[in-house]
Amino acid sequence: MKLFNYLLKDVRHKIEYYSRFSPSPMSIKQFLDFGRENACEKTSYMFLRKELAVRLANTMREVTLLPPNLQSQPSVKLVESWYSQSFDELLEYETRSPEDPHTLNDFLDILIKIRNRHNDVVPTMAQGVIEYKEKFGFDPFISSNVQYFLDRFYTNRISFRMLINQHTLLFGDATFLAQPKHIGSIDPACNVAEVVRDAYETAKMLCEQYYMMAPELKIGEFNSKTPKKPIQVVYVPSHLFHMLFELFKNSMRATVELYENNSEGLPPVKAKVTLGKEDLSIKVQHMPIFAKT
Repeated sequence: MKLFNYLLKDVRHKIEYYSRFSPSPMSIKQFLDFGRENACEKTSYMFLRKELAVRLANTMREVTLLPPNLQSQPSVKLVESWYSQSFDELLEYETRSPEDPHTLNDFLDILIKIRNRHNDVVPTMAQGVIEYKEKFGFDPFISSNVQYFLDRFYTNRISFRMLINQHTLLFGDATFLAQPKHIGSIDPACNVAEVVRDAYETAKMLCEQYYMMAPELKIGEFNSKTPKKPIQVVYVPSHLFHMLFELFKNSMRATVELYENNSEGLPPVKAKVTLGKEDLSIKVQHMPIFAKT
C-alpha cells in the first residue's frame, strides 16, 4: 500500500512538472516540411516523448479544475484514468535513448496503444456531462465554464491525436495506412469537393436507414484563385470529412422532417465550396422546396 501511494505521488509530481510547460504550437507547414525533407524517427521520438507528456499533463490539470460533482461522475473518472495511464506509459521513455535498438519500435507500439485507448474519449466525456446534469440539474454559470473546458479539451485531443498519427503513419503503423500522396495524415492537394461527396454519401446511407429516404446533393464550387480548376487545399481529409459528415446529418434530418410528407418530394441539400484569397469556406444548407437553383 505504501509503495502504491508512493507511485501515485510520483505520478502527481510528474504531472505538476510537465504541466508547467506550454504545448509547442505546430503548423501544417511544419508537419509537411518535416515529413517531406527530414523525416527522422529519432528526432520525432525525442520531440514527442516530452511534447505528448506536456499535452496530457496540461489536460489533466484542467480536469482537476472542474466542479467536484462533475469530476466524480463515472464516465469522467474513466476518461481521467485513460489519460493517467497514457501519461504513466509515456514516462517510461523519459530517459530511454533512441540509440537503443528496441526503443523506437516500443515507442511506436505504445503510441498506437494510447491512440486506441483514447478512441472513445469524446462520447465518454459527453456521457459524464449528461450524468452530471441528470443528478444535479442545469446551472447556467457552471454550464458556461464546463462548455469552455470541453472546447479546450476536445481541441487539445485533436492536436494530441494529430501528433500521434503523424509519427505512426510516417514511421511504420501498418494498421493505419496512409494514402501514397499524403504526408502522414495530411493531403497536400486535398480535393474538397471529393471529401464533400464522401461525407454526403455516408450521411445519406444513415439517413436512408433511419427515414427510408434522403435528399440529393448539389455542389457548387467557386475558385477565385484558379476559376476553372477544382478546389484543392493542404489539409487533413479525415478532419474535414468528420466536420462535413456532422453538417450533412443535421441538414438531412431537417430536410426530411420538414418535407417528408410533401407531394413534390425532398428538396436537395446544397453544399457551396468557396476558395478566396486567404480562406476556404464550405456552406451546407437544406433548400426550401420553392427555391430556384
